[in-house]
Amino acid sequence: MGLVACLFAAIFSSSKDLYSKKISAHALGIHSAFASFVYALPFYGLAILLSWYLGIEDFAISASFWWLVFARSVTDAIAEWSKMQSMVAADISQIVCFLSLAPLFLLITSPLITGDIPGVLGCCGVVCTVLGSLIAIGGFSSFKGTATRKSIGLALVSSFFFSLNSSFDRLAVQHASPLLSGAAMTFLAAVLLVIPALRVRGLSNSMRMHSMDYLSRGLLELFFMVLKLTALQYMQAPYVAGLLKMSLLLSIIGGKVFFNEPHFKRRLLAGVIIALSIVLIIIEEYQLY
Repeated sequence: MGLVACLFAAIFSSSKDLYSKKISAHALGIHSAFASFVYALPFYGLAILLSWYLGIEDFAISASFWWLVFARSVTDAIAEWSKMQSMVAADISQIVCFLSLAPLFLLITSPLITGDIPGVLGCCGVVCTVLGSLIAIGGFSSFKGTATRKSIGLALVSSFFFSLNSSFDRLAVQHASPLLSGAAMTFLAAVLLVIPALRVRGLSNSMRMHSMDYLSRGLLELFFMVLKLTALQYMQAPYVAGLLKMSLLLSIIGGKVFFNEPHFKRRLLAGVIIALSIVLIIIEEYQLY
């Protein structure tokens, strides 16, 4: 179940990133980040009502759930803002490579926060995803210019905070359903970003001009988050994060097809290496040895 959820979550994650790249050419990062949460809320509301009507959602939560939601929402708001800002001055196929460092951070943060300790093969698989990412960018010396370096720094910040919120996700779904957890986290993240978004001129204009793109991405956000949280009910956070890097391969292909980004062959090779490293995680997770 966890593996299937990760596969589909990776597809929705890549689709969401492609929408974010498209929007980044015309919208400020803070506006796009705020919209990524706000426009997902109507879909969460409909999904919760439908789940309640069908008897799937029982709204059972524990007292510690809200603290986990708050911690997760803070880290997610920072991660999303950094991610949107990083896409302004760099190719998406470059940025997703730096975002793919989140599993490496998780090897450190997950044992500290959740107590999960990955196995040897699992760790090797996670590290291989990082090596594949470095191959994709052709070394740090290939990046020049202040704007691009700023994008790299923001992507690294985003990657670190994504590792933190994955750990909080892992704990939160032990106290409430994936759908309810995702809705609560998304709502609070939107609340945390509303003031920063309003302080930057042009929010209402951005909402009006890109409403359909924001809505489409909001639906993708719902599917991605619920599937990711479902996977975390069955698997450790580093393994889920590593498996979600399947989206890197899709983003590299999408960057070439939709934005005609360069260095496709090298980045595709790196994506294949990352895909192969995922096999190690699967072997460890299901003890196929």
